[in-house]
Amino acid sequence: MGWWSSAMRTRSTQWTYLYIPRGTESAEVEPETSYLSVFLRTAYVVDVRRGLRRYYGAVNSSIALPARSGTTAQFISSHSPSALQDVTPGSEDRFLQVNRRLAGPVPFVGGDVEAEVGLFSVASSELAGPYLKLLESLSKVPALAFVGAALPFLEPAKQGIQLLAGDAEGTALEIGFAALWRPLRTGWVVAARVPQDGRRFRVDPADGRLLDAAGQPVEGYPYLVLEVNAAHTRDDWFLIPEIAASYEELRREARRGRPADVEEALVAFRRAALTSDDLLFDDAIKLADDVRKKFTEAGLAGPEVRSSARREALPDLGTFSPFEA
Repeated sequence: MGWWSSAMRTRSTQWTYLYIPRGTESAEVEPETSYLSVFLRTAYVVDVRRGLRRYYGAVNSSIALPARSGTTAQFISSHSPSALQDVTPGSEDRFLQVNRRLAGPVPFVGGDVEAEVGLFSVASSELAGPYLKLLESLSKVPALAFVGAALPFLEPAKQGIQLLAGDAEGTALEIGFAALWRPLRTGWVVAARVPQDGRRFRVDPADGRLLDAAGQPVEGYPYLVLEVNAAHTRDDWFLIPEIAASYEELRREARRGRPADVEEALVAFRRAALTSDDLLFDDAIKLADDVRKKFTEAGLAGPEVRSSARREALPDLGTFSPFEA
């Protein structure tokens, strides 16, 4: 994204970047086994730069990783918490439980995961609030959750955040990081404006608060806490645009009752599933196989097509499960 240009005014104090594992289980994520999700869990705000009468706080992020098609899957997000909208720098420290998804769920196929996340202070103005709301609404467009549908929306979101972050007069980076995650590991990722002096930290799993070695909340230093998750399923798979559209076409052809066209639609559905950047390959194969099996059993496809097949034999896409054994 290029937020870390020399034009940005940042703190001269050392920053600490930490990876903190969760529990004792193996945290490394194997390619082609899981769906990656990244969440912003908490932000602790203190000592916003002096010289501002009022400001907005905005957390901007870019998460990018290889996609199955050989392209890059990128997730752009901008979030201005209500507790950091048009507030005074002299306000008391703010601990914010954000719980905002920054990326995913997206198939992890291996390779480098590039992450840039920053908490920016933006000087209040007549345009600052509406502009931040526009960026946040743009980053919430449903299509941005899916690799195949996100491209038309990525560039406007990227340009909007870059314009905001590049305003050296009105914007400053308070805390953040730019990191390359390889190998990819699940757990907590922390950026804190504390000296790198070997102190040990951990994260309270109940509320995402950063704790010191004695288990006491860290105070006096701003920080961000992210959570990196890997799951073997994704709940929204049936909303993947190209798969949903192909399945609806398959159901339309089944209603028309022309066996050759149904077969062609089944082949097209399989192609859509197997080439989607939003499903793991093994899950896509199972989904395509299950759909064909269901339509064949219902007499809507295959060698024994029945003209008496009932319309209710056309299940909704969400009734399938590509993740069951």
